[in-house]
Amino acid sequence: MVVTSKYILGQLISFSVPLIIIGFIAPSITKMGNNASRLLLLAVCIAYVSSVGAALFSTAAGYALIPHLSIVSSVDGLKELPEVIFALEIPQIMSVMSALVFSVLVGLAVTWTKAERTAELLEEFQKIVLEIVTRVIIPILPVFIACTFRSLAYEGTITHQLPVFLKVIIIVMIGHYIWLTVLYVVAGVYSGKNPIEVVK
Repeated sequence: MVVTSKYILGQLISFSVPLIIIGFIAPSITKMGNNASRLLLLAVCIAYVSSVGAALFSTAAGYALIPHLSIVSSVDGLKELPEVIFALEIPQIMSVMSALVFSVLVGLAVTWTKAERTAELLEEFQKIVLEIVTRVIIPILPVFIACTFRSLAYEGTITHQLPVFLKVIIIVMIGHYIWLTVLYVVAGVYSGKNPIEVVK
């Protein structure tokens, strides 16, 4: 039952991802107005540089820390999960990348053509997706996470690798805070504002 619940909830969450991308990105671009193209280009460049910087930072941290964690590549004595009783496949309406490109192109095209009706339609769709996220996705996420950890516990992965698991979680959390601090400091230097005041 746990494996089946995890599978169905995972399918539902995966199905909602493209809808969330379209529902939030396309209307946000239309709200930028006439400067949408330049602002979007700037935002994409900042996001790309941040992603590359975060990847380099995590790579350096991985090479520096992971060899000292004594992680075993294969663990003996793990149980196999039971098969899914009822496989309910819910395919996405489009891939994540397709939804992203579609959102960007539609958002820009709406601003270029000043299509007010389409902009209003996108805003209504955003409200619909927000309700889906609030009433469906957020309530089922804790259940999906619980089923995931229950599956790991049944396999024995958590009990066999609990110390390493906790160390990795701590390293990931510290890494997130360090990188967020770097981003806020850079933004503060560029804007001339105190990052601490912005966070407050």
